[in-house]
Amino acid sequence: MMIGNLGRCVSARAGVVGLALVSALAIATGPAGAVPDSGSAAPQVPAGTVVAPPVDCRPTSARPYPVIVLPGADGTTADTAAQWAVMTSALRAQSACTLVFQGGIVNGRRWAGDMPSSARQLAQFVAEVKETTGAAEVDIVAHSAGSFVANYYLKVLGGADVHNVALLAPEARGCDGVGLLAQYGVTDPPVTPVQVLQAMPWLLPVMTAAMPDMAPALQLSPVSEVYRAVMDNGPLTQPGVRYAVIATKNDAVATPAGPCSFITEPGVTNVFYEDVFPGGPAVDHSSLRSSPDAANWVVAQLYP
Repeated sequence: MMIGNLGRCVSARAGVVGLALVSALAIATGPAGAVPDSGSAAPQVPAGTVVAPPVDCRPTSARPYPVIVLPGADGTTADTAAQWAVMTSALRAQSACTLVFQGGIVNGRRWAGDMPSSARQLAQFVAEVKETTGAAEVDIVAHSAGSFVANYYLKVLGGADVHNVALLAPEARGCDGVGLLAQYGVTDPPVTPVQVLQAMPWLLPVMTAAMPDMAPALQLSPVSEVYRAVMDNGPLTQPGVRYAVIATKNDAVATPAGPCSFITEPGVTNVFYEDVFPGGPAVDHSSLRSSPDAANWVVAQLYP
């Protein structure tokens, strides 16, 4: 699953075009069996640091669950406050104890470190929030790559102390990676990046060695053990947690729009922004998280 996180990991057009060329060359030169199989071992990636806010608010009887907001990977930590001002303001207007957490930070970029480590960083912050506030559970609002961290925490690390999860433009099981290439001018590829990696998993360590900045995103490819731990081996959703997903038909990163983001499991609310707000301003993968309409939708999911 070559998610939106992959787009910001590639620092130049050449890196993406190189990926496309490597993929095409691999197909042209014959079956995967002609190349030594390097397996699908997870790349070694630094954990990165965190930006955690002070836990200086308290839940109320009307809003008993602190809301932990997990931004996506678009932009840097310096951009976070402006990017999420609409969402955090809407939540705080509801008297929700709202806390923005950022992990896996490398050179100011969110979720640029090892994804399982980022999920463990989230687990530590959730524990701190619960201990400080006395709350039994928390709510999570996550965008794009932050959604994968949330899902790893919930499914792999057993984060049973979550009440509601609202995901904006997440990347789930149906992503094809074409959106990544389109961002850099590569359109209508004969095969998708995901198809290439599924057919030739030995490309994973090759690409990681050639483009180490892409290693965190490559952890989220279908041949990665990190991806499999979350997306395979049973349902993605966890018992007792209420899930809601909002995607946009204009998403050119998490492609195909809708199937890439929706969690097609019982009890999950999956909606397109355009269907819920047909007269609303246009949004895309990134600007969805800054939309007042989307913020109101999140509030409605947490406080039905």
